[in-house]
Amino acid sequence: MSYILTTGANWNGPIGKFKLTVDKGRPQDYVSFCGNGVKKVGPTTFEMTATDFYPEKDLHILFLIAGDQ
Repeated sequence: MSYILTTGANWNGPIGKFKLTVDKGRPQDYVSFCGNGVKKVGPTTFEMTATDFYPEKDLHILFLIAGDQ
């Protein structure tokens, strides 16, 4: 999944309070994305917060669904 964040760089200054929450759905599944200060806040949920956030890259998230065994 991709999300364009760099248009935020065209705003009048940085994003004052930025919060990203990613939920991978099921505990056995996987998620991968890059960010500073990402924390696991639940069994399937990850969160990144920033103040005066200036997006330098767009967001790309990889979800992998675990197969049934």
